[in-house]
Amino acid sequence: MLKIESADRPLSINDINTRYLVQSYAMEALLLSESALDSIMMLSKEPDIRLEALKWKLKMTTQLRKQSFQPIPRVSLTDTWAYLICVRDYIATETEAPVLGEYQSIFVNACEINVQGIERIAVNTLNKREYPRYKEFVEAYAEQHPLTAENELYYKPIRKDYLAFKQVPDSLAIQTVGTLSQVVADASNKLDYTSELAGKKLAWRTELFIKENGLDSASLEKRFGILENELMRLVNVAENSPEILSEAVEDFRYRVQPLFRGLNTRIEQAVSSLSRDRAALDRMILRERVALDTIIQREREAIVLEAKGIADSGIKSAMKEVNRMIRNVLFFVALALLIVLGLPFYFGYLTGKRSAKQKKA
Repeated sequence: MLKIESADRPLSINDINTRYLVQSYAMEALLLSESALDSIMMLSKEPDIRLEALKWKLKMTTQLRKQSFQPIPRVSLTDTWAYLICVRDYIATETEAPVLGEYQSIFVNACEINVQGIERIAVNTLNKREYPRYKEFVEAYAEQHPLTAENELYYKPIRKDYLAFKQVPDSLAIQTVGTLSQVVADASNKLDYTSELAGKKLAWRTELFIKENGLDSASLEKRFGILENELMRLVNVAENSPEILSEAVEDFRYRVQPLFRGLNTRIEQAVSSLSRDRAALDRMILRERVALDTIIQREREAIVLEAKGIADSGIKSAMKEVNRMIRNVLFFVALALLIVLGLPFYFGYLTGKRSAKQKKA
């Protein structure tokens, strides 16, 4: 049976395992972080803390996708490793004014578990000589590039430093992305991650926008409570002092108007923002699908060309073999004819020669 692969050199078993383990762990780490942050949001009644927890969920979703799904498996490993260390160190050192309040330790514990998990993957995919060097490199990088509030928790990708660490020029960084099946599996994992979290990200962005603009249920309940008190006050004036009702109505308008000033505008902005976020998510998923289709189409074309080359080569080899066989057959046929036709004459010659000798004797 003929097996056709693309011209690309396959990834090693170690690289395949590293890629799969890191990509799978990205989702595992995110779910653990999400669970911890959800617990904080349930326990805390402070709007600022709930808002901060929501922001962290969005940050980690985006960053883990960037770090864990890269063409070079070991860059994905070191980048994810360093990022999780940076998150842990940032949260663990914010003790004087913790961004998540008294419940910050819940997220700290989750971050520590995340770091331990990615380190286990490193132990299982790096050999005994590599692991200490990689661990030292990653920890030094995380220390040199910490997350800071002033820099909006920006994380600098590790790729450039990793190539310098490995002493590999950028032009030679990617030797292969793998065979067709490996490329498609990688693209499918990335698409699954993006699609699975698209709904969550949209919901989180919606909640974040609502909270930032004071449109959450607590804020609205407070406003409606004030409105109800003002209405009761107006009714009381109408019942007991109708002569000053007109003044009370004007005062009611003066007190109530600020409560809902700009509310319609904020709602319109919220709807518009959600529409943009939804469109952006749709475009992102579409890009991933188009990229996957492009990869498959490119590899299919490569396979067709390679199959054509194999067929042409096979035909040429077959024709050479046929020509050789024909030449051999013709040679043996000619030899057989020579034997069949020439042998009687030869025997006749020998017989005649012997007869001549006998007569002379």
